Amino acid sequence: MAAADALFRAEHDGMVRLAVLLVGSRGLAEEIVQDSFSAVLQRWDSLDRPGAYLRTVVVNGCRMALRRRETERRHRELDPPLSVELPAELVELHQALTVLPDRQRIVVVLRYFADRTDSEIAETLGCRPATVRSLAHRGLVRLRKELA
Repeated sequence: MAAADALFRAEHDGMVRLAVLLVGSRGLAEEIVQDSFSAVLQRWDSLDRPGAYLRTVVVNGCRMALRRRETERRHRELDPPLSVELPAELVELHQALTVLPDRQRIVVVLRYFADRTDSEIAETLGCRPATVRSLAHRGLVRLRKELA
C-alpha cells in the first residue's frame, strides 16, 4: 500500500483545507477527510484515479455535512458558531462564502482554492463543464456584491 501512503501524504493537507473552506470547521473537515480516505482504501483496487475519487468523496462528504447542518438549523433558532481554531482570514472568507448556494460555493472553492479545472469540478459534481462555468460566474458576481 505504498501508493495509498503516497496519496495520503500528497493530498491530506489540501483536502483538509478544501473541506474547511466548504464546511467552516477544522474538526469536521478532518473527520470528513479521514472518512474519505477510508472510502478510497476500500475501493483502491477498482479505482483508476484515486486522487480524483478522493476529491469527489470529500466534496460529497462536505455536501452531506452542509445538508445536515441546514436541517439542524431548521430545528434550532441559533446558528452554530464557526470553530475558534480558524485564522481570522479564513473566518472572513467562510462568512463571505456562506452567502452562496452550496453548488456555487463548491465550484468557487474547487476552482479558486483547490486549483481544479472545470472538467475536474464537473466530474466531481456530476455535471457538465458549462454548468461549472455558469455556477462560478454567478457565484463570483454574488460574492462581489456581498464584499462591496
